[in-house]
Amino acid sequence: MSIVILHEGTKNTPRIQYDPDTNTLSITGRSITESPEAVYGPLDVWIRTHFRSYKQLNIVIFLDYINSGSSKSLRDILRLISTYMPPEYKVKVKWKYEEDDESMHELGEHYRDSAGVRMEIDIVI
Repeated sequence: MSIVILHEGTKNTPRIQYDPDTNTLSITGRSITESPEAVYGPLDVWIRTHFRSYKQLNIVIFLDYINSGSSKSLRDILRLISTYMPPEYKVKVKWKYEEDDESMHELGEHYRDSAGVRMEIDIVI
């Protein structure tokens, strides 16, 4: 199968793609859009649709910067993901951040704690 591009990504918006071979949804890049609903609204729909047919999903989030509007939208996505819980669903979420980016590390911890989603926080060296 081939990778499905859910959002192409620009200098201000993240690339969002799904790889059916690894069952991995990736959100990468920057998220500083003035209209986060245009990016995260379709992602919300895609996640709900995915879980109608499948019980598993791997998610990797690796952002180098996110503004407050996008941050709220991403938190809402993570809250949605937290509703797909074991034993019925198997969802793995990884938050990645650059080695020297303490603010993104703290943001990952904040999302993990506030959205109620189990998330691995991994440093990228």
